[in-house]
Amino acid sequence: MIKLEKDEHLILEVRKHWFFLLTEICLSIIFILLPILLFPILDGLGLKVDTSSLSLAFFIYSLWVLIIWVIVFVFWTKQYLDLWIVTNHKIFAIEQHGLFKREVSVIHYEKIQDITYDVSGLIPALFSFGNLYVQTAGSERNFEIRGIKDPAYIQRKLNEILLKKQISN
Repeated sequence: MIKLEKDEHLILEVRKHWFFLLTEICLSIIFILLPILLFPILDGLGLKVDTSSLSLAFFIYSLWVLIIWVIVFVFWTKQYLDLWIVTNHKIFAIEQHGLFKREVSVIHYEKIQDITYDVSGLIPALFSFGNLYVQTAGSERNFEIRGIKDPAYIQRKLNEILLKKQISN
């Protein structure tokens, strides 16, 4: 759990846009329905199904649906747990890698050199989502969060915070 300092307060929580989860769920539904759609094709090819093979097919299909359900759960978990927490002192970049690995990085405002974003493509432009990049000083790695809602607003808020920090120093 992330602990904030006494004079530190939360400004923003930045997550991926809902469009990504919706896309993954729609693809999963297609994969769930795919065997059902293929069944009439097999029947049209003259492959007759008796009751014993029907119960085996139902068992295999149930396993298939279970696997797809677990994959959707992993997608949702990653969607929910990938997060940037913006405070008045720093940015916490939290990335979930699979179910059992999480990486938490802290970006101090003093180290930030540049904040850029991009929105590329028709769908990102229509739904207003894109990528945000924070370039840091020195040997520290650069940070990026992909597929966030309204990256221009997030960039503007971060620039306001950086400007306030520079004026107060």
